[in-house]
Formats: sequence, C-alpha cells, structure tokens
Amino acid sequence: MSGPAQLQIFRKVFIYLKKFLFDMDFQDVKGRKVKSPKKYSWRPAVYGVLIENNKLLFIQPDWDGKYCLPGGSMDLGESPVESLNREFIEETGYRVKVSPQPIYVDSLLFGDPGEGKFFQRINVYYEVKRTSKKQKTDLDKEAKELIWKNIRGLKSNDFTYFQRNFLKTILRK
Repeated sequence: MSGPAQLQIFRKVFIYLKKFLFDMDFQDVKGRKVKSPKKYSWRPAVYGVLIENNKLLFIQPDWDGKYCLPGGSMDLGESPVESLNREFIEETGYRVKVSPQPIYVDSLLFGDPGEGKFFQRINVYYEVKRTSKKQKTDLDKEAKELIWKNIRGLKSNDFTYFQRNFLKTILRK
C-alpha cells in the first residue's frame, strides 16, 4: 500500500475515532444538546423490562411526556439487582425477580445546565418477572402514571430519548 492510500485510511480512522471518542455531546432530559461542562460525574443506572401478555410496562415520568422503563440511578453501595428491586417498588409498587445477566448496556453524556449537574451515564437493562400483583397507587414523585403498552404498537419515538436505542433493538425481535 502506497503512502497516499495509507494516509487516506489514517484520515478515515482518525475522523471515526474523533467523532466517537472526542465529540460526544451532552444532552438534557429531552435529548437536546447542551454545552459540555468542565467536570462531570459517573452515574450508573438500571432499568427493568417487564413483559406480560405481549404488553410492556412503562412509567410516564414528570420530566417528559414520553414513556420510560421503570428504573433509575444506582445508590452508592447497591448492587444492580438491589437497585432495580428498589426502583421497581418505588415507581410501580411491584416486587420483581431480576434476571442474573443484563440484556443490554449503553452509555450517554447527560446533564442539566439549570442545576449544573452533568454525568456520564451507563444504562444497564435487565429482564424482570413480576412476583407480586399489587400496583402502587401513590407513585414516586418522578412517575405520573404506570402504563402497559402492547409491544406491537410501539414506536421508538414514543420513548424518552435515552432508551430509544435499546427499545429499537428489542422491538426488532
């Protein structure tokens, strides 16, 4: 391979790496680009996929009109399973059994300029099975309502932006 061909390959690799490693954009809760901060924190989060009778359980959060899977940020010292059990009880009232292995993992840069809080967020998704039928009536302050939606009618744009890639993946199956 000659010098010019090698140089062209190097440029393509550099542009690819620059785009995916250095040009990551921070987004707010609605997926809008926000100015990158000088400092940000690590924030792992877990989400549960509960499907019964071809229906998927969602919450409608108070910060977005879109659907969101139950779950959220892990507290310091919690395991992913402990965290997901806590989040499910807080947001839905349901007790669940969490699968031992995640089914999907992704990452994003997330921030709220108004509050000055910015995070690199790692989202870990698990299948869950409901072990109680009791549904919470006094929802967590972040959840406006619980919604069971038929999987066949779902579109990825119905979901909060940070879960769209995951939901596109499972909806293809």
